Amino acid sequence: MFLSDYLSKPILVAKEQRGVCLGIGFSVKTQAVKYLLCAPTIQKKTDFAVAFSAVKSVEDCITLQRMRAVLPTNCARISIGNPIYSYEGDFLGKITDAEIKDGALFRLFTDRDESFPASSIFACNDAVILRKNQPYPLGQRVPAPVLCHICDKTDGFITRPLLRTAISKGALIKLTLSLPPFSLIDEFKP
Repeated sequence: MFLSDYLSKPILVAKEQRGVCLGIGFSVKTQAVKYLLCAPTIQKKTDFAVAFSAVKSVEDCITLQRMRAVLPTNCARISIGNPIYSYEGDFLGKITDAEIKDGALFRLFTDRDESFPASSIFACNDAVILRKNQPYPLGQRVPAPVLCHICDKTDGFITRPLLRTAISKGALIKLTLSLPPFSLIDEFKP
């Protein structure tokens, strides 16, 4: 699903309209979508938020299992039209859409036909600031099946201790080939 699939759609609870979705709130650290930011009518300012976990279905409208307004904490707001800047301050475009996979923000798309992974977001409020480019592959997310074979405990990102563990277990090549751009090799096999 995409951010545009949620925006400006009516929020229904028990077939009664309660508001309109204006944006989403997500965790910058984990990219998990936590809240739908809503208002009684289409406007620029958010009046209330509901938990993303309460979403029952998204079609012509957003149907919620329950209506319990929450106070959004520890989340960043994102909506279409927010500008994106590099860490150095270069303007990279405005958000035209965002991809949401399995309840997490996955990728941002800009009006300059570029896309950026959500894991590269450093800060987000009225504008999005991207992280500095990390030395490859530090900072990338680790695919879960690979993690099970290499290490028992990790926060889901490539770190120096994880690389050391992979070297000691003889799994550095397996780990490296599971990361982008090498993870695309399986798609091109006959």
